[in-house]
Amino acid sequence: MNRQGRLILLVWLAWLAPSLCAQTLLPIHVLADEGPFRDSFIQALDAAAIPPLTRVADPQQAELLIAIGDRQFRRAQKLDKPLLGVYVSRSAVALAQRKRCQCQGIWAGVALHDQLAMLEVMMPLARRVGVIVGPESAWTPGMVQDYQGRLGLTLLPVSSVEVLGDRLRERLADFDALLLPVDGQLFGPDTAKLILLTSYRLRRPVFGPDQAYVQAGSVASLYASGADLVAETLVHLQFFHNSRRLRRSGFVHTPTIAVNEHVANSFDMVFHDIESLRDAMEASP
Repeated sequence: MNRQGRLILLVWLAWLAPSLCAQTLLPIHVLADEGPFRDSFIQALDAAAIPPLTRVADPQQAELLIAIGDRQFRRAQKLDKPLLGVYVSRSAVALAQRKRCQCQGIWAGVALHDQLAMLEVMMPLARRVGVIVGPESAWTPGMVQDYQGRLGLTLLPVSSVEVLGDRLRERLADFDALLLPVDGQLFGPDTAKLILLTSYRLRRPVFGPDQAYVQAGSVASLYASGADLVAETLVHLQFFHNSRRLRRSGFVHTPTIAVNEHVANSFDMVFHDIESLRDAMEASP
């Protein structure tokens, strides 16, 4: 082939390369506990057109593992493959990375600034907000201390469930509202009654940490729905497909809103239903 022919071939290959790359399938393997969420999550990935994926039964044949939840995330680390954790605790990801795991995660919960933005819309006169943080919480003490918005945040470190009640009784009256992060150890069903009854007795609203707590009696919360987690997972997969590198860990970028209308009304919130709150948050700067 002469020089001109080689040049034409190189130009043609350069033009064709993006198209060929776009059609390259990314082999993935999903580790998840049996249940409806696993089924719907896998179904959504199978239906996704972008990025192009192929789900393989053998994890050794996958270029990327996806593990849902902390238990499966820990199990997947033993396979020594690039790993994306979905709805995993921030502390579990940090521990794995200290062990040199090739992994990142979509953290359980939502970002502190997102929850605070919702609280500001619902309580525009609020100034003092207490934030409980434990060793396994989705937020770190540093995240609370680094906040620079108009609200006055007070960090309330709690080491265990045993001291939670005393801390609430000592400090809750000092605040306009209490904000809770996702934390499977501190804020499970067993402590919901303690926290919410103390809140009602002192007339201090609780925000967060998730949809289940809103159903139990907190005012409102942003949370990572199944659809939010699928969408965020696809963003991470597209990044890996294009670069063969894992995208940095973080919370979902577009969380869902949950509001307990009865509780919001009882505390005279400015907004007390999902639609009006969503519209107000979209309109806020």
